[in-house]
Amino acid sequence: MKSKLWLRETMRDIVALGGLPFFVLVLARVWMLDNVTYFSQFAIAGIFFGLVFFLLKQDWHAGMGLIALVFTSLYYEDVVFGVFGIAIYLALLASLIYLEKDWKKVGLGILVGGISVLVSFIYPYL
Repeated sequence: MKSKLWLRETMRDIVALGGLPFFVLVLARVWMLDNVTYFSQFAIAGIFFGLVFFLLKQDWHAGMGLIALVFTSLYYEDVVFGVFGIAIYLALLASLIYLEKDWKKVGLGILVGGISVLVSFIYPYL
C-alpha cells in the first residue's frame, strides 16, 4: 500500500511541472534574463494557452509543460538538456496516464500547447 501511495505522490509531483506555479517561476527567471523578445514569446504562448484553456477546457499540465519544454530547450541550446527535458515531459505524460486523466483533454492540451508556441513565434510578424 505504501509503495502505491509513494508512486501516486511521485506522479503528482511530476505533473506539477506542467502547472501554473512552475510556469510562472520559469517565466520570472526568463524575465531576469533581460531579453524582451524571448520573454514576450514565452509570455504570449502562456497567455494564448490560458485564453484557449477557458474556451476548450483541455489539460492544463500537458500544454503548459510543452510550452516550458520548448522555450527552455531553445534557450539552453544543448542536446543533452533537450533530451533530458523530453524525458521529463514524457514522464509527465506517463504520469497523466497513471493518474487516469482524460486522454482527449490531454491530447487537446498538447495540441493547444504546440499551437501556442507557434502563435508566440508568429505574433511579432502580424
